[in-house]
Amino acid sequence: MTMRITLRAIAYGWLFAISGLALAVPPAADGGQGLLTPPHDHVSVRLETTLVRAAAEGEALLRARGEWLEADPAKFAKVGGMGWPTGPIPGIGAQWTGISNFVDHDAAWPNRVLDYTCGSRTYDTSGGYNHAGVDIFLWPFGWHVMDHGSIDVRAAAGGVLLAKQDGNPDRSCSFDAPDTPNYVLVRHADGTVARYLHLQTGSVTSKAIGATISVGEVLGRVGSSGISTGPHLHFELRANSTASAAVIDPFQGDCNAVASAWANQRPYRDSQLNRLSTHSAPPQTASCPNTTDTPNFQDQFRPGDRAVFLAAYRDQRKGQLAQYRIRRPDQSILSQWTHDLASQSNAPEAYNASYWYWTLTLPANAPSGVWTFEADFEGQTQRHTFRVDALAAITPVNDPRGLIGAWFDPAKSGQGMEMHWLEGDLLAVFFFGYRDSGANLFLLGTHVGRLNFNEPLTIPLEAASGGRFNFFDPDAVVRSHWGELHLTLHHCSQATAELIGADGQQVLLLERLGRSPGLDCD
Repeated sequence: MTMRITLRAIAYGWLFAISGLALAVPPAADGGQGLLTPPHDHVSVRLETTLVRAAAEGEALLRARGEWLEADPAKFAKVGGMGWPTGPIPGIGAQWTGISNFVDHDAAWPNRVLDYTCGSRTYDTSGGYNHAGVDIFLWPFGWHVMDHGSIDVRAAAGGVLLAKQDGNPDRSCSFDAPDTPNYVLVRHADGTVARYLHLQTGSVTSKAIGATISVGEVLGRVGSSGISTGPHLHFELRANSTASAAVIDPFQGDCNAVASAWANQRPYRDSQLNRLSTHSAPPQTASCPNTTDTPNFQDQFRPGDRAVFLAAYRDQRKGQLAQYRIRRPDQSILSQWTHDLASQSNAPEAYNASYWYWTLTLPANAPSGVWTFEADFEGQTQRHTFRVDALAAITPVNDPRGLIGAWFDPAKSGQGMEMHWLEGDLLAVFFFGYRDSGANLFLLGTHVGRLNFNEPLTIPLEAASGGRFNFFDPDAVVRSHWGELHLTLHHCSQATAELIGADGQQVLLLERLGRSPGLDCD
């Protein structure tokens, strides 16, 4: 059997093809790949004035209510032990992100930069702005992630809500964007203030000014409001809320010889394989002024189809070998190959973000079932599943009400899904299962539109929390974005469901537990 594998570099249109069952270290591409300038931002003098004024108004309100507590260094320890400001952890909040910029410790400008390691992973501008925070960006397909629920912004430390802004446009992609970010300011007990900038519109916490904020509490979602070149969080610490407040870099290093403010400081190069995915065609990432990614995700194929296999990284460095495998349903290996950034000519020592994809034509006799695309990188193995079905003709579901009921995977008893159709074409999906801690996990998703057999659906999922059995208060229930459900209905009694989200990834081969009397999806 012969098959064809193609390694394609994103930025340069380079193409290499080889026939055979296995691909060893492939030749290098013509030039570097990846994102040389992931999302960054600008805090103008005008915005700085706006943030200081908003903080002062919040302070005045708290003083008027008798709720202001003066910072007392003898009483309150310096802020430290901070949690990561995107979440949840572990999950896509930690997985689908990277760092593009740190605090600039060189006060001169322009082109005079120094990060906490004495490196240059930061920036300044000709207008006199030295980057004063940590930029955590969404990756890969940041606009797509943002459009499908985005990633939570979480309080790195507890305190009180000092100021907030919501409702501003959130699809900025250049330094020419309006200087109007959505934001949250939190004052800590020691008087320091955390700034969370560029949040997604409509996501900012509904809490009132002066409300208590707990570490890890959701403050909003990552967006791209204000002067921003793409979806990211600008997290900034200041010594206090005044205009002259010193910038605090939470990272400890050779050029910032202070104690780290993080509970667990991450490595300068936190190399990770962020995501494996399969696609119907090479993905198209947005380029400003366009802010819509076209990833062409697909998890359902037929024998003989061309499938694109993608691996996306953060902080990928030369010398880090990735080993890839494509497994048939019986776990036998169809193909395997390796890749190293060092094989790419003119590549830098590291990319803040990068992705690579390979195109493979599935064999004409490919067996039906759940296949696996997996990769070993830096001691970790990641997997992405997809389905190949020889009988995968796309046909309409005549009456979706006939699919109403309980669905479960016999091999994973104890969890499953409920599907209901409401008001015609509105599908409501409820997943019930467990977190790794043993706690219950309940997820809700909806989809509007007609359904076809063997046509994958992508349904955003939300996790519900905050309710209680006694004295139930519906306003206390919080629904936060959890991830996505990739659902494919094969026929009236069989479906494949892939859940990807905050608690990990798994595939359920669903069977319908029973039919509703008088209803038939055929």
